[in-house]
Amino acid sequence: MAETDQSIDQQQDSLIWERLQTFRELPDWMIVVRDPDRLCAALSQVIPEFHSGELILHECDSSNVRYKSENWAGFFELTVGKPGESGTTTINLQGILSAPGVNAKRSLLVENPLGSKDWHAFIPELNLELWTKEPEGVLSALELLTDPEQSRQYLMSRIRAGSPNYRDLEIQASHPRIARYKPGSRCTIVYHLDYAPEVDLQRHWPELVVAKTYRKEKGQNAYESMRALWDSPLALSNAVKIAEPLAYDAEMKVMIQGPIRQEKTLKDLTIMAVTAGTTEAFDELTEAMRKTARGLAEIHTSGVPLDKVYGWEEDEAQTRESVQDLSVSVPQLASAGLPFLERLSSLEASSDPDPLVPSHGTFRPAQVLMYHGEIGFIDFDSCCKAEPAKDLGLFLCAFLRAGMATVDFDDVEINGEHVDEATRLVRFERLIAISESFLAEYERHHKPVNRQRVALFEALELFILILHAWTKIKVRELRDIMYVLEHFLPAYNILKVQ
Repeated sequence: MAETDQSIDQQQDSLIWERLQTFRELPDWMIVVRDPDRLCAALSQVIPEFHSGELILHECDSSNVRYKSENWAGFFELTVGKPGESGTTTINLQGILSAPGVNAKRSLLVENPLGSKDWHAFIPELNLELWTKEPEGVLSALELLTDPEQSRQYLMSRIRAGSPNYRDLEIQASHPRIARYKPGSRCTIVYHLDYAPEVDLQRHWPELVVAKTYRKEKGQNAYESMRALWDSPLALSNAVKIAEPLAYDAEMKVMIQGPIRQEKTLKDLTIMAVTAGTTEAFDELTEAMRKTARGLAEIHTSGVPLDKVYGWEEDEAQTRESVQDLSVSVPQLASAGLPFLERLSSLEASSDPDPLVPSHGTFRPAQVLMYHGEIGFIDFDSCCKAEPAKDLGLFLCAFLRAGMATVDFDDVEINGEHVDEATRLVRFERLIAISESFLAEYERHHKPVNRQRVALFEALELFILILHAWTKIKVRELRDIMYVLEHFLPAYNILKVQ
């Protein structure tokens, strides 16, 4: 390439990167609703029960906020107490944060007693409208699934009907525990099951089962995909464990599956390794990554028939749509992000994808369960046919995200220690080396893949994480991801960043 052409490319890359800097810092009007101290102070001034001293506001949790329909909607948990009393109670609110100017003509409003079902407030200082949280209405099965007796009867009837091998299943007691809950969207519940003492252990009835609720139709795809995987040789694989699908209730949108044992996840091990920083810890992580690569290669070479096809076009289109949606409330984000997407799409168009394979679809280290030297994969909700680079790129992006994090993914600091720039760079280079070892092991058990496309999927996913930091108001996590993107792009010749 001529020196003039190189200079032009360098200038274009510099301009794209300069525009991406718009994403680096969230505006203060967004940050305030995620800052517990500032949020508590603002609410204490305007809500009569706090301002009068009738109640004391101890804590404000606003960790569940999402961008929807040109505003940020979320749930707010207030921990309150009475003067002179040590006990506290929780008040659950839901609310909408709008961009400045949207409600410029509205004044302060607080209606009805705090805690009543009709309580309502608009707080101009925060651009925030609040109501008492409504009962869970989207996940209609949640009450049934979390009640011990109702869940016992439900699980027994559904598993009997969905799995002929368990048609005589007799559950004596069910002990539900909510493992993960996203209000209005999904919930994962783990059940410890008891059987009568005289039950023959040779029946191999499950001691644990998992039920997952869904708001939309992903549960159907998850069940059908897991059934196809379970009906293949993967059910007996020595490289990776997968859960047995037991039943799917289309009316209630509930999937029931067997267990995969775990001591920790690969994400946990990644954080432990970078925290320890020792050669032994990184060697253990490298070996776990190689095992994961072998397990993923086995999924990809399984030949399991799947109908849904997903690839770069869908990921890029969804990302472009997210940028445009966000720009309705923050207009400068469109001109900041779309040129970078154009660059990625241009590089993608110049490369050839590998043949489609059965794919996990949303593969991350948190979905790799580790137990006594074995690994298992979970969460096949987005299982599809895709080029290998999709699973590989997304997984490696999530691996870097976990390893480079200075905050937990709820935006809380992992520890108070400051990581200096030299230490941070060494950590990045070490994680990149482990990533390359992962890819090499994958290729030994499958076949060579287009490494450029893996890097492009990884870069796209990093940008998606930046958008998520804006849509979910992740203040400190955003800084970690921007750091990774800044060092990742030149390392893989996607942008020449100086």
